[in-house]
Amino acid sequence: MANKVFLHARVRELLRKGIKHHKAGRLDSAESCYRRVLRTMPHCAEAIFCRGLVAQESGKYPESIELINEALALRPDETEWLNNLALSYLRQGDAERGLAVYRRVAELRPQDPQAYYRLGHAQEYLHTWGPAAAAYQRAIDLEPHCPDFYCGLGRVLHKAKNLEGAAQAYESAVRLRPLHSLFNDLGLVLVDLGQFGAALEAFRHALALKPESAETAGCLGYLFLRKGDLKSAVESYRCAVRLDSKLIMPLIRLGEALVTLGELDKARECFERVLALEPGAVEATWNIGLLHLREGNFSAGWKEYEARWKACQYDSRELGRPLWKGEPLEGARILLYHEQGLGDALQFVRYVPLVAGRGGQVILEAHPRLRRLFEQTEGASQVISRDEPLPEFSWQCPLLSLPLAFGTELGTIPARVPYVHPNPALVEAWRKWFAGKSVRVGIAWGGSPDHTRNQWRSMELVQLAPLLQTEGATFYSLQMGAPAEQMKLLPPSAGLIDLEAAQKDFADTAAIVANLDLVISVDTSVAHLAGAMGKPVWILLSYAADWRWLLEREDSPWYPTARLFRQTAPGVWADPVKRLAEALRRFVAGARAARP
Repeated sequence: MANKVFLHARVRELLRKGIKHHKAGRLDSAESCYRRVLRTMPHCAEAIFCRGLVAQESGKYPESIELINEALALRPDETEWLNNLALSYLRQGDAERGLAVYRRVAELRPQDPQAYYRLGHAQEYLHTWGPAAAAYQRAIDLEPHCPDFYCGLGRVLHKAKNLEGAAQAYESAVRLRPLHSLFNDLGLVLVDLGQFGAALEAFRHALALKPESAETAGCLGYLFLRKGDLKSAVESYRCAVRLDSKLIMPLIRLGEALVTLGELDKARECFERVLALEPGAVEATWNIGLLHLREGNFSAGWKEYEARWKACQYDSRELGRPLWKGEPLEGARILLYHEQGLGDALQFVRYVPLVAGRGGQVILEAHPRLRRLFEQTEGASQVISRDEPLPEFSWQCPLLSLPLAFGTELGTIPARVPYVHPNPALVEAWRKWFAGKSVRVGIAWGGSPDHTRNQWRSMELVQLAPLLQTEGATFYSLQMGAPAEQMKLLPPSAGLIDLEAAQKDFADTAAIVANLDLVISVDTSVAHLAGAMGKPVWILLSYAADWRWLLEREDSPWYPTARLFRQTAPGVWADPVKRLAEALRRFVAGARAARP
C-alpha cells in the first residue's frame, strides 16, 4: 500500500512538472514528462489530455484529436477537454464535428454563457448566421454585461443583413466597452443602413480613441464611397495606406475606387502593390483580371477571373465531380450551373450549344426565375431549378467559367443571336394585348440593390422623364423589385404603363420583350435578356462600366443589337440621357415611317 501511495505521489509530481513546462512554452519537456507519467500509469486521463494539448499547440491536429478523444473515453463529461477537442476539429477544418462537440458542452453546461459563445463561434465559422445569432443571444441572456457576446451577435446579424439588429448589438457593445474597433464596426453597419451622419459620428469616436488609425481611415473611405463622394473616398483610402503601408484591404479598396473614377492605371498600381506585399492575394488577382477583361485582354483575364471563388462569396459549390475545362465529353452528362446574377446567366447561357457540340449531355441548372425561359435553350437536354435535387452527372462547370474552357478571345465571342427564345404561345398572347401603331418601348432603370456596384449602374426613374415625352411612342415599365416603387412618384400624365404584376418570371418578361420595338435599360438583367433575344436594346452605362462592356465602345461584341450610352462623368446621367432621347426621337420617326 505504501508503494502505491508513493507511486501516485510520483505521478502527480511528474504531471505538475509537465504542466509547469507546458505553461512556460517548453513543449518538448512537457511532452517528455507526460510520456513518463503514462509509462507508469497508462490510463492517466489528465496526462493523455495534456499530450493532446501539446499536439494542438504544435499544429498536429489529427494527433491532438486522437489523444483528447482517448482522454474523454475515460472521462467523457470534462467540458474543458471537450472545448479543446472542438477547437482542434475547427483548426483541422472539420467544422461540423467541432460544432457537434460544442453542442455537447452546451448540453452539459446549459447555464454557462461561454458554452453558448463558443457554440456561436462554431456556427459563424460554418456561415450559419441564424443559429449563430441564436447562440450569441442565449449567451447574452445568461450574461447581459459581456461586450464580447454583443460583438458576436452584431457580427453575424450584419452578415445576415439584419442591419438594425446588428446596429443595436454593437451599440450595446460600445456602451459596455467603448473600444476604437467597436466604434468602427458600429459605423460600418450604420453606413449599410444609409445612416451616414450617425456612421460619421461613430468613426469620430473611433478617431478620438485612436487618432492615427488606418482602419478608421479605411472605414471613412467606405462611408464616402457609399455616399457617392468618390474623391473623398480615394483621399481616405490613401490616408489609410499612408498610416499603414502594409494593410492590404485599404489598398484594394483604393484600387476599386480608382476604377470607378476611370483611373485604371493607378488602380492597377494598387493591385500590384498588394501582390508585392502578399503574393497570390486573391482579391488583387481578381481585380487585375477584371481590368484585363475590361481592356479586352481575354486570354489573361479569364484565368485571373477564376480567383472570384476565393475573392468573393459567389456560389462556390462542392459537387464531387471534376471541373470541365474543355475536354471531349463523349456523351457524358455535364452540369452547367447558375452562379451569379440573373444577367450573368442570360449572358453566358449562350455557351450551352457549344458544350453540347463537344459531345456533352447538358444539364442546365437555373435560377427559379429563369427556369421556364431556359427550357427553350438549344443544346440543353435537361433544365432544372436550383432548388431541385441534382441528377447524376460526370462533369460540372459554372456558367462564367465557360469562356475560359473555350479559350474565348475578343474576336471569337459566340455572338449569334437570338440564343434565348420566348415561349411562342406567351408571345402570341401578348401580341393580342398590344394594340395600335405606336412604337412600343420597354424601360428598366434599376438593378438589384444587393449588387456591389448598384449605386453606380442604377438611376432614378425621374431621370428618364425626358424620354417619356417622345411623341409616337408608348412606354412600358419592365422594372421589377424595389425600384418599381418609383413609378408612384410620376404624375399620371407620364403615361408609363406598369407591367410588374404581369411578370411572374423571365418567361413572361421575354414574351413581352418579343412584342416591343426597343428596350432601354441600365446595366441589369433586362438589358441582357433583350440582347440575348436579338432585340434592339439601348443600354445606359456608368462612367466606369462593368468589364463586359469593355472601354469607350458604343457597341457590344456580346450583343450585336445593343447600343451603349455611357456617362461622361462619374454619377452624372444627364448627358447620356440627352443623347439617348435625341436618338429615340429619330428611332421612333423611322419606325413609324416604316410601318404599313
